Amino acid sequence: MQAAVRANDLDQVIQLVSNDQSVTAKDEDARTPLHWAASCGSLKVLDWLLTQPGTVVNTQDDAGWTPLMSAVSAGHIESVVSLLNHGADANTSNENGQIPLHYHRGRLDMAELLLEYTKDVDHVDDYGSTPLLRAVGSYPNADLIRMLLEHGAALNTCDHQGNTPLHLALLENEEAIAMELVQAGADYLTAINNEGKTCLDLAGQALKDALPRNTI
Repeated sequence: MQAAVRANDLDQVIQLVSNDQSVTAKDEDARTPLHWAASCGSLKVLDWLLTQPGTVVNTQDDAGWTPLMSAVSAGHIESVVSLLNHGADANTSNENGQIPLHYHRGRLDMAELLLEYTKDVDHVDDYGSTPLLRAVGSYPNADLIRMLLEHGAALNTCDHQGNTPLHLALLENEEAIAMELVQAGADYLTAINNEGKTCLDLAGQALKDALPRNTI
């Protein structure tokens, strides 16, 4: 079944199901055919599975991943749309406390879609990261960061290392993003990370030159 799903071979999948292979059969990681279809972008198979009795759209594997998380992480936006249209929950968290929005991987279209269904844009995972912190630290995209802020993302929240989004932007040498965060009101003077550093301590000279003179 897994091979047929990964190949997006709907005829073979239907044949296997007619021969008593279940649409809810799980592999050694508790992943179902719907997980496989979502992670591989096998849209024909995924759409068919979603119409079958017994398919559980929000089923979780051993790591707490739902098919929606798999599709988001793999970047298959058409699969994400289909899953959401069939009731996939964008607010279910996995074993790391992460929701689908944490897995946007810097994609503006993916984040925009998920924001329509996400209840808490500041959902904190087990590492203290919100989707905004993850965006700045791992997938810096100025438009995406701006979008998250427009949807109310907390600007000065910090992760378990004490880093705010501005700390992370500076640590990643993303000075243009850092300046946008400053202009949006990021705290560059008093927020101190676990290494005792303020954002001003990490700022390059170009950013310091752009700050109000009485703050330096």
